[in-house]
Amino acid sequence: MPRPRIAASMAEAVEGIPDGATIIVPGFGGAGVPWNLMTALWEQGARDLTFVTNSLNMVSADPRAKALTDFVVDGRVRKVIASFTAATHPSRASVPEQMARDGRLEVELVPQGTLAERIRSGGAGVPAFWTPAGVDTVIATGKEHREFDGETYVLEGAIFADYAFVRAHRADAAGNLLFRRAARNFNPIAGMASRHTLVEVEQPIEEAGAIDPDDVHLPGIFVERLALIPSDGFVHVQRAGRPETAPKDTESLVAPAPDEKRRLTRQELAAVIAQRLQPGWLVNLGIGIPTFASNYVREGDDITFTSENGVVGYSRLAGPDEVDLDVVNAGGQPVTLVRGASFVHHADSFGVVRSGRLDVTVLGAYEASADGSFANWRLHEVGEPFDHLGGIGGAMDLVARAKQVWLAMEHTTREGGPRLLERCTLALTGKGCVTLIVTDLGVVSVQGGRFVLEEHAPGHTFEEIAALTGGPIEASPDLRPVDVWG
Repeated sequence: MPRPRIAASMAEAVEGIPDGATIIVPGFGGAGVPWNLMTALWEQGARDLTFVTNSLNMVSADPRAKALTDFVVDGRVRKVIASFTAATHPSRASVPEQMARDGRLEVELVPQGTLAERIRSGGAGVPAFWTPAGVDTVIATGKEHREFDGETYVLEGAIFADYAFVRAHRADAAGNLLFRRAARNFNPIAGMASRHTLVEVEQPIEEAGAIDPDDVHLPGIFVERLALIPSDGFVHVQRAGRPETAPKDTESLVAPAPDEKRRLTRQELAAVIAQRLQPGWLVNLGIGIPTFASNYVREGDDITFTSENGVVGYSRLAGPDEVDLDVVNAGGQPVTLVRGASFVHHADSFGVVRSGRLDVTVLGAYEASADGSFANWRLHEVGEPFDHLGGIGGAMDLVARAKQVWLAMEHTTREGGPRLLERCTLALTGKGCVTLIVTDLGVVSVQGGRFVLEEHAPGHTFEEIAALTGGPIEASPDLRPVDVWG
């Protein structure tokens, strides 16, 4: 069996990468990011690069560790293929976004599950595949459509790159790799979908056969070079603007005083969501408010939370003494695992989604409409330029196959305008798929082209909430106040 080259340094590992190369860079929520290979490439100086990665706006809080955004801002990137181009604050364009708007950077925005499957297909020698993700959205514009069993799919092409930068926990001299927990994410499929796979390894490289064949996540036949991360190298790097530390303890839910009138807090919204989850369900929680819902289920509820990054079976957010930065949810927050949890790579994670196994996915949203459509990936209106910018993530895959789609969102904009509308004004994430919306003013179901208020926030009346709603709404015969404080 051929052996990969074991490089003496990261600089040696990246030597020979030419200008114009296409490179897959894995990582999700800070876990599994090949910081050291990226830093070595920065120092090597290659330019005119194309990167395939999850997020365009990835930058380290440590200026020594280089990430994609550093390359983009330095003018060394020609094109990015990613599922997130939106900044941390979507209403304010990041430097890479502005470069794309100015025509200095080409961006191809891809739903996250489609991105993973395009990479897996490249490694499997499958030139294209059909997916339901993105149907009825601008992402599907100009793509070939076809019906299978009465459902519409779009055709997506495979991605095969020149190089993959991979991060492994263990490696042996035969090139066999083992990834640690959620740090697996895109790494195995990236290694298969590239002509040259370069690997940075956390643990000392072991003799061939030291990793049990049953424990190998990526066989050495796909690996070209290995390099041990040096003692002064980067293992877990804090991302700029988003600390990779445990969140604060769950905010206690304080019952409102009699006759108190107020909106629900983010934590109370999460508790309302958790209250409605049913025993035995498989549940996906999106970035933002939904992620906190895992804090409000009990162990005996038998609810399995799964994240797009490959964690199957997590629970509440981790406390200060429980943090494992390779175990995170969709928002990159450290979480705890339940007994019987497992990990899969990114493409298999979306295989769980697209195969229809999710009972419900809960997502954030900018807008929702009375026909059950919603928008959550960009803030400029349909028909405006920059259709290639935004933050799709995994939402389009999730809504195409989850049995139910719930939203957690604010009822109004900062200016007081409605977010629940007769028709969405922003680019759609999903069409006609939403069944339940939890807002800071109450719980709203979507039925027959109208909103139905089922529960209201403390002290608010139906008339007050209806006045802040931009689409047809009626009160449920069983309208009652929200109660998550019992």
